[in-house]
Amino acid sequence: MRAPRRAGLVALALGLLAAALLHSKSAPPVFDGIIVPPEPYRWVSPPPNLAAGNKPPLPGEVTLPVQNGQVAGGGPQTGDNQVIMFFGPGAFKAPSGSQSVKCTIVPLTSPPAAPTGVDIRGNVYRINCVAEPGDAPVSVAAIVHLTMRFPPGAFKEIQYNDGSGWRALPTLRAPGGDPYASVNAHGFGDYAATAPTGAPGDSILTILGRYVEFYGILAFVIIFGVIAVIQELRRRRHRQPTKRMKKT
Repeated sequence: MRAPRRAGLVALALGLLAAALLHSKSAPPVFDGIIVPPEPYRWVSPPPNLAAGNKPPLPGEVTLPVQNGQVAGGGPQTGDNQVIMFFGPGAFKAPSGSQSVKCTIVPLTSPPAAPTGVDIRGNVYRINCVAEPGDAPVSVAAIVHLTMRFPPGAFKEIQYNDGSGWRALPTLRAPGGDPYASVNAHGFGDYAATAPTGAPGDSILTILGRYVEFYGILAFVIIFGVIAVIQELRRRRHRQPTKRMKKT
């Protein structure tokens, strides 16, 4: 294959990839590479200025098999990807006789009050796993990873409430301004993104800077795709045989 044609096909492939990115549905967060702007945050109780366009947050649920009292690896995630939970095989232990374990993530309409000096940012989610049949309790035997999206504005850490009060967890925030943070979950209960009361949110320059890389690379790829299409059309036109004039 000639070098110009090979380069043109590569550029065309990049252009098709750009089109796929534009029309793809939302996906779980990726903490490296290009930041893809997510859809607007879904609030249980949106701020007044966002109420008109708000969509209700979605729950998540997964049922996993049990073998010899150990639960298979996996985890639930909400239908809008605002909360993702993951654990390895054997992280949970189910009572004898259990056939499966159902794990759920539910956004609360009446969450516990925030601690003094702290604002809850976004929704509070209740996470729980029960053994089936019988809804028997499941014990936590290993680390469970939890990733949570937070809305625009101030954010410091994820806090956990097991019924005895909120406590802050060591939180790893995604780099590059991606609005997700992760923790090692301590168990079942309520989880929320939080910030100190009165903490300033991101500036407009910070918000715009999050997406410069994505849109810049996307524009570059689309331009290459258009160039590739033009080159391919020209190549095909030049390859068309010239019609000979008939002798009279």
